[in-house]
Amino acid sequence: MATINFLIPKALERQVNETIRKRGFASKAEFFRMAAFNYLNTGEKVTAEERLDALTKAIKEEVSRKYKGKKLPSLDEQLARM
Repeated sequence: MATINFLIPKALERQVNETIRKRGFASKAEFFRMAAFNYLNTGEKVTAEERLDALTKAIKEEVSRKYKGKKLPSLDEQLARM
């Protein structure tokens, strides 16, 4: 069996750890093997629109988590810094 090492962002690691805990995976390796298996078996059944929806949801959740309760600068203020 091959060994594969890679880094994931902290936000993704938290989600992975939570999923492992909730669904009872024995390890991160088992989780990622199942994720790879499911992805490969999905084939072309997942449309670009579905992938875009999933990514949009993930971005929304991350922004909500990071900025919850904080007042963000206006768009003009944000663009003025560029």
